[in-house]
Amino acid sequence: MRLSEALAEGAQLVIYGCMGGKSPNFNWKTWVFGGLRVKGFNTRKWMTDNVKKVPALVETLGKLVRNGKIAARVVEYELGSEFDEALDHALERGKNVKVVLRVSDVGEHA
Repeated sequence: MRLSEALAEGAQLVIYGCMGGKSPNFNWKTWVFGGLRVKGFNTRKWMTDNVKKVPALVETLGKLVRNGKIAARVVEYELGSEFDEALDHALERGKNVKVVLRVSDVGEHA
């Protein structure tokens, strides 16, 4: 709601998430008096509809990461020995961290 209220009159807000199952909450005054336009974006559908553009997209994202323009906080766990801890961490709300499972012990037996 705060983001929608910070946008200029007539702005468009694109929603691409909502994976948590909660609907976005907007102030009706922002829609009516501010002319806010809200549009949903489905990444999976876009990628399916634009298969030939995906490699260029991935390359562009890689360059942005390499140049420090975008970044994600990442925490790594070992798949074989730290899976439960990784799962607990991934399920914590509000952490804003990507959990990555390392697979370096494949084929090793205890």
